[in-house]
Amino acid sequence: MIGIQLAGKNGRISANVFIRSLNNFLDLIRDVDSILSHQSKGSVRWELATLQKNSPALVEFVGTSRIKTMDYSQAIQDSVIDGIEQLTERPEQPQFYSYSALRSVRTMAGQVKYLKSLNVFSESRRTYLTSRVFSNVEYIIGTGTKSLGSVRGSLDAITVHAGHEFRIWSVKTKRPITCRFDKAMLPEVITHLKQQVEVIGELQRNQKGEPVLMKVQEFLPLEPVKASPSIEEMSGLIPDLYQGKSLKSYLEELRNG
Repeated sequence: MIGIQLAGKNGRISANVFIRSLNNFLDLIRDVDSILSHQSKGSVRWELATLQKNSPALVEFVGTSRIKTMDYSQAIQDSVIDGIEQLTERPEQPQFYSYSALRSVRTMAGQVKYLKSLNVFSESRRTYLTSRVFSNVEYIIGTGTKSLGSVRGSLDAITVHAGHEFRIWSVKTKRPITCRFDKAMLPEVITHLKQQVEVIGELQRNQKGEPVLMKVQEFLPLEPVKASPSIEEMSGLIPDLYQGKSLKSYLEELRNG
């Protein structure tokens, strides 16, 4: 179980603040899920368990695994809270937080100025979003380097609700990189969903030099790995070693001079 609680000033909470905080909280959970499980659509289905509307407003979710091999529910909950606690202490990107996850946390922390308090909790833990979290995430996003570059990986998870974006799972880092693209590219992006591509554009890296954000100028679909040729396909690649004769006849001619 994981949830979010918002306490309003003077016992009142703006509907916009509540909805924005809740949407970004869900985006954060899903994003951490996709990195932990390596499932683009997430491995856990989150269902509403508790809804308390009066201040403090409270929403709880319980997770049900979508996959049979592994249940990541507890690991996701722990990683979400671990990440917020780390961002409270220092401006360093948490292990299972992508650039998109950082933006979600920043938006949530930015709502605190309209509230008395905002916290994320599980059955045994609770951590508060504060202005310090907001400042640390701002520092992480604002620092690093920008340069022209390219990234190879699997094109994944297209979203259009916060601008046109897709994620690419980097071959090198095994982490998702947020890629922003112009609306005109959408049909082409959809065509190559789930395919290996090379994305080219302005690449932003974090303090560790890891790519986190790409402003896409173009992307190139990569050739799929070709299967080894069959015997029939290879037969025309090897010259006729026996000059049209059987191996037996060819060897007899060699022996007879």
